[in-house]
Amino acid sequence: MYEEMWIKYARYMNEIGEVERARDIYRRASGTHLPRKPNIHLAYSAFEEEHGDFETANAILAEFNRKHPGYAIIPLRRVGIERRMLTLNTPHGATPDYSSVISHFERLIQDPQTPRRLATFYALKLARFHAKTRNDRKLAEKILLDALTRDKDSEQLYLALIDLAYSAPIFDENAVLDALDSALNCEYLSNEEKLRFSQRKLDFLEDLGTDINKLQKHLEYHTQLQKTIEGIATSSKRKSDHESKGNHSEKRSHTTNANYGIPYVQQQQQYYVAATTTTDAYAAAAAAQQTAAGITTTYYYTTQPAASTVQLQQTY
Repeated sequence: MYEEMWIKYARYMNEIGEVERARDIYRRASGTHLPRKPNIHLAYSAFEEEHGDFETANAILAEFNRKHPGYAIIPLRRVGIERRMLTLNTPHGATPDYSSVISHFERLIQDPQTPRRLATFYALKLARFHAKTRNDRKLAEKILLDALTRDKDSEQLYLALIDLAYSAPIFDENAVLDALDSALNCEYLSNEEKLRFSQRKLDFLEDLGTDINKLQKHLEYHTQLQKTIEGIATSSKRKSDHESKGNHSEKRSHTTNANYGIPYVQQQQQYYVAATTTTDAYAAAAAAQQTAAGITTTYYYTTQPAASTVQLQQTY
């Protein structure tokens, strides 16, 4: 709420034409009052970019990232600043040279300090950039396939490959089916995940397929996969029920044979919350902060893999 108040105040001043006052508000808020908060720095950077100072906009985020690393949105925004600057400064009709943007993405992906899921997140962004901005679908596909060698059980990468094939300018049924089959044949995906891809393939064959035999064959596979999942669930439930009955009988036996001559010492229950580490608390606070700001993707991650809060629900 405090951070939001500063941002609204600065934006109001900017809207009424008080640019220097707005800049001073952003400077005081980010430098003195909220030095560790990413949103005020993002807003300050956007303000400078809006007024044509791309260099300062980038420097604000670079300095914040140096002092408080761990926010994926910060380097991502810096890439965006660089991309927009190149687009704006390129003469009309000419093709921008995005080599620096691509290099920036590749450094983020290949950085040993980048968690696996976050590297996948950046790879998805880079693949989308190649497919949509540069119209290089082959390179986009290669980036996604390379990412799969590092993150073998990423459902998002398979979805991106399927979408890439599905959205091709010239429709290719076999390319879409190959992308779907690559997910179904992956040994690292669970049966439940494969069932979702199987349903996608079934829908595709029903809506756009040209071979009824492929549809019938996949329908058999889909039905068998459903039965396998249901069978495992039923078996697990029976085992759980059996263990529950066994524990109940054991408790009754202990109660019947209890020696009430022995004094019973009741243990005092301790109601407390286990202390969390500073890193966990910081990650939780950052996640809560982004939730309050309406950001559905949790961009914050910590340098400790166990405390990682990266949550990628990215749709390609």
